[in-house]
Amino acid sequence: MKTVLFAWERGGGFGHTATLAQFARVLRRHQIRPVFVLRQPETARLLDAGVQVLQAPPWPSDAADRSDAPRSTATMHDQLVSAGLADEHGLRNLLQAWDGILTTTAPDLVVADYAPAASLMARGRIPLIVAGNGFTAPPGDMKRFPLLHRVTPPRWREDETLQIVNRVLQSLKRPALEYLPQIFAGDAQTALTFPVLDPYDMQRSEPPAGPVLDSAPRESRKNATDVFVYLSQGVLGRLPFDLVPVLLPLASRLIISAPDMPREQAEDLARRGARISSQHLPLGETLASSCLVIHFGGGGLAAHAVAAGVPQLILATHIEQLLNGLQLEKAGLGKVIDSFDPQIDVAHALTQLLFDDDQRRRASQAGQVHRDMLKTMKPLDTFEAAALKLLGL
Repeated sequence: MKTVLFAWERGGGFGHTATLAQFARVLRRHQIRPVFVLRQPETARLLDAGVQVLQAPPWPSDAADRSDAPRSTATMHDQLVSAGLADEHGLRNLLQAWDGILTTTAPDLVVADYAPAASLMARGRIPLIVAGNGFTAPPGDMKRFPLLHRVTPPRWREDETLQIVNRVLQSLKRPALEYLPQIFAGDAQTALTFPVLDPYDMQRSEPPAGPVLDSAPRESRKNATDVFVYLSQGVLGRLPFDLVPVLLPLASRLIISAPDMPREQAEDLARRGARISSQHLPLGETLASSCLVIHFGGGGLAAHAVAAGVPQLILATHIEQLLNGLQLEKAGLGKVIDSFDPQIDVAHALTQLLFDDDQRRRASQAGQVHRDMLKTMKPLDTFEAAALKLLGL
């Protein structure tokens, strides 16, 4: 029996574990033993019972004394340095921890979803598939990480970080990198998104495999009037404003999925007609009855809404969500709001979208295009074929 190690290190939420779980189920048909090494082991409830789950080693930025360290999101390089990539001592400890995990578990294949340190230690040692959405799986053949936004310029120099990384790799007898993006260059890479949501669309030499969706998208009905609001766990508390008063005037049209909405707010919305669930709702039917979806910019829901033909209002709380929103806004399929912009007017943006017939028409047309794309995009099949080849099965 072959062993496959599924690794996740950076980012948050349930999406990474959910995707790796689907990968594992595909390979289970071939008698593989999955081992999961997760940043948030509590997400293991998404996995099949009885699988081995380990805690991923923390990055230097996760330490309490690094909470006020300088940070930047201008490029993926800046984000990795903010997490500790240029901390020579911290990086060595991190890679040594992964060396121990790889030695102990002895996998025949590593599947890395936003797991740069695991990728570095598997590279040239164990067959490696790098997977992720457009943001978390940058093309590994680039010479430099491109600028992701123009809010601030890049803070750190890639050549200096490359020297630090290579010194650490040399000390651990691992192969050096020519360019930093090679961190994401596995023996195979599977980008799980639509081109419209890919911030590296212009740099990617191979087209993305397509998003992994829970169910087949259904076209939003022409007479749809519902407004679907997805409030992912833990995000409400991070918003610098109260979203509920913005939603109250629309309560009778709202379908809300909110795992941890405070009871008083939920009751207030429900009294006015909102349908509220603490569970994840079936996206196919929910989006089919919706004329707008409001969420925080997660790649999975964004892709499903694009394919359903539903305009989106993105309330971004971090860079990955903001980039998804900017891609949608550029394509004319929605609007993004930086939640930490003091000038934001969420109510105004919401009203504009609800009455924008042109936006609804563009989203509907894009939905048909993307549903057609999904007829040929087979991300799980693409992953399975790559994995079996690297496993020699």
